[in-house]
Amino acid sequence: MLRKVYSKYLTICAILFVSLTITAQKKVLDHSVYDSWKSLSAMGITNDGRYAATVIKEQEGDDYLLIRDLQSKRELSIPRGYAYTITPDQKYIVAQIKALYEVTRQAKIKKTADEKLPKDSLVIISLDKLSAIKIANVKAFKVGKDFSDYLAYTIDDTLKAKGKAKTDEKTRTLVVRNIYTAKEDSVKNVSDFVFSRNGKGLAIVTKPEAKDSINKPSVVYIDLKGYNKKIVSIGKTLYKSPSLSDSGERLAFLATSDSAKAEIKNYDLFYFSSNTDSAKLIVDKTKSGMPKDWNVSENYDPQFSKNGKRLLLGIAPIVLPKDTTIPDFEKAQLDLWHWEEPLIQPQQLVELEKKIKQTYLSYVDLDNGFTFYQLATEEMPNVSISDENNGRYAVGTSNLNYLFDTQWDISARLTNDIWLLDLDRHTQKQIKKGLQAELNLSPDGKYLAWYDVNDRQYYAYSLETGKEVCLTDKLNINFWDEKHDTPSIPDSYGFGAWLENDGAFLVYDAYDIWKLDPSGIKAPENLTKNLGRDKKLTFRYIKTDKESRFIKNNEKLLLSVFDNTSKKHGFYEVEKSNLKPLILDQYIFSSPEKAKDKNVYLFAKSSFNTSPDLFVTSNNWKTETKLSDINPQMRDYNWGTAELVEWTTFDKKQSQGIVYKPENFDPNKKYPLMIYFYEKHSDNLYQYSPPAPSRSIINIPFYCSRGYIVFTPDIQYTTGHPGESAYNSVVSGVEELAKSEWIDRDNMAIQGQSWGGYQVAYLVTRTNMFKAAGSGAPVSNMFSAYGGIRWETGRSRQYQYEQTQSRIGATMWEAPDLYKENSPIFFADKVNTPLLIMHNDKDGAVPWYQGIEYFMALRRLHKPVWLLQYNNEAHNLKERRNCKDLSIRLQQFFDHYLKGEAAPVWMKTGVPATEKGKTYGLEIE
Repeated sequence: MLRKVYSKYLTICAILFVSLTITAQKKVLDHSVYDSWKSLSAMGITNDGRYAATVIKEQEGDDYLLIRDLQSKRELSIPRGYAYTITPDQKYIVAQIKALYEVTRQAKIKKTADEKLPKDSLVIISLDKLSAIKIANVKAFKVGKDFSDYLAYTIDDTLKAKGKAKTDEKTRTLVVRNIYTAKEDSVKNVSDFVFSRNGKGLAIVTKPEAKDSINKPSVVYIDLKGYNKKIVSIGKTLYKSPSLSDSGERLAFLATSDSAKAEIKNYDLFYFSSNTDSAKLIVDKTKSGMPKDWNVSENYDPQFSKNGKRLLLGIAPIVLPKDTTIPDFEKAQLDLWHWEEPLIQPQQLVELEKKIKQTYLSYVDLDNGFTFYQLATEEMPNVSISDENNGRYAVGTSNLNYLFDTQWDISARLTNDIWLLDLDRHTQKQIKKGLQAELNLSPDGKYLAWYDVNDRQYYAYSLETGKEVCLTDKLNINFWDEKHDTPSIPDSYGFGAWLENDGAFLVYDAYDIWKLDPSGIKAPENLTKNLGRDKKLTFRYIKTDKESRFIKNNEKLLLSVFDNTSKKHGFYEVEKSNLKPLILDQYIFSSPEKAKDKNVYLFAKSSFNTSPDLFVTSNNWKTETKLSDINPQMRDYNWGTAELVEWTTFDKKQSQGIVYKPENFDPNKKYPLMIYFYEKHSDNLYQYSPPAPSRSIINIPFYCSRGYIVFTPDIQYTTGHPGESAYNSVVSGVEELAKSEWIDRDNMAIQGQSWGGYQVAYLVTRTNMFKAAGSGAPVSNMFSAYGGIRWETGRSRQYQYEQTQSRIGATMWEAPDLYKENSPIFFADKVNTPLLIMHNDKDGAVPWYQGIEYFMALRRLHKPVWLLQYNNEAHNLKERRNCKDLSIRLQQFFDHYLKGEAAPVWMKTGVPATEKGKTYGLEIE
């Protein structure tokens, strides 16, 4: 029996009558509403909690920046404002302003050259006055992190030089502006610039054109405390990657004297101190400690340790130029696959640029004679230095010995050999071999902690003493995913955060938060007092100070909470071990932005039928103030309600789902039913979905608005039988729902994408209860798919079938019967449901030929089937124009079969290749 668990719609007859009267006047959603539907992004609040800001985005059109004085309630809206920064003194907001969308669109229609397209502007907003100063033609801007007398911006004043390659680095005029006095200085031909963290130093790289006989490439340093400007290096062919210490007193950069046209350039590392006159070379290929035939790599930007005493750089083997003695047109073109290579060729090709640009971490000790130390090696390619690169210890890892197994074993991706490096003694030792774990280095560098995926316990290793302790083996608690339903090792619930002085760290179980002492002396502490497991509440730590690397002692903790029963969301607070509820409500909340110096939180909240808007609270959610109303037009449209339901599946498992009904639902009417599924959806009871063009799936509010009931059942899986699992869960749920008088069981359809698309393709071989079906990017033949490639990553697909989502749990040769059982193509003759397939020719997840195989089988059988193949498109559509097209076709397809609407031309006769691009067959004849 289908059981109603929670309903968001009112059932009192009088209220329902009023609701129906009101909603009868409302409009239904159509495809014209998408572009102006808005969303919130980039929420920010000043340290004192006085001012809030957010960018309100249109799907297609002009966004705007909204700034609100939370005390006076004054507002300032900056049309097309985006990419804003609150200056460190909290007195200004600096942002860019996009050119008008329609002006830019018209310019593109006229095929205007990129360099002549409308330009961005800069706006400087005084928060006290809520007044703005605008500066035209600005490409980009930066400010210091902790100091704000100055900002720097580049003017978009360059045109493409004749004959200049598109890949050539563009240079622009840089303007350095005092925010308070408006005094400006400019530097021409700037290719890069960077502030120090404290904002008191500015480094600039210039790159005049080669034909410029007066100006030379250079590096300019400006001491902003007294605005003293000096050229610290000049005359090299190219400069790049400037970096300043936090104090702004130390500068590093890369430079080469090689020809700008040289295919391979040798870069050197230069260093400048503010108490010297010029920069000096400190590392080149002849540096003591540099491996033979290695050099400084241009593919790693130098960076200073937090205290400025170390200068980190990347080194790499010197690459030889390619052989030019044989012309390219006489060279063979092939990829050679070798059975013993660690990675297969497609994955190598996807990762080729990363491999070519791979660097190995090294550093220079700036206070001890500029001594050079190599840390990472080809055998140990990954090294992390503790304590913001100040620490005594570093941890090195390598998964090179385990890459081969990643073809089929996902746990091999977590397998590493691990080394401990002592940077005081300049020694290293291997501490682990073949550890399968999620690693976490403590902020101060005292411990390396990890979750071992095999014994499913947490460990800590003291970097000083070498002592290793298992921290959770005495607890009868699962720190691994209790709902894990694939034939692989389950993931942990994850780390939360470290505490001050590396004194403890937080980890999660399914519900609660645990505090673990890495020394193993103190017993584990359940911070949430087992309330989570007792009440089925999931608690998680929220980092409210973005700059903090750890939780301070006696700091109040803000926790998110999710009620697994009611699906409500909210927040709790922990203070001195006291757990206090703040709010638990029928909404989804964004992660709050906290004012650094005040107990003020800025957040967004929404529900299925409530558009996300911006809110603020200064009393821990006892009250809240709404700051925006981004989609007032939503009130004009017939929307919907969401209701949680439960039932027992055919294989006697308990399952949940969500039933969405039109806002003007009438229980005396019959409604066509749309069923969408993937894996689990019920936790999203309060999730808002804006009307938007579909990338691959149905838009639930759109279909509710237009008179459909939508059902999203959860699927309970059994290893080896994913198709049957989908049948047991989906069909059982639909059968129960169809017992309702208001379901038109003669007009039901299913739709899904990717894994959902596979399950649709399977279900239509098992039942004729659906009048139509939509299957996006489906696997139809598990035999051929098992041997396929995920072209976006280049990985083999074998691991998916043996261990993850496809859930077979065995190889193709170990269980051919299971591969056949779960392959829709072998049962294509059983299909009687009209099927719309979308499978795109640049799908990087599911091989395109899977959709083609199914289409060809059904076509051969004279079954009604269509294949939408969007050109140069991905697994889920990326181009908005294609999303709009798909949305129209989905509606036409399902309206035809479930509502009896006339079929469009594309469904009747298709669109011949000769008409491609001329007509789209969307018209009704």
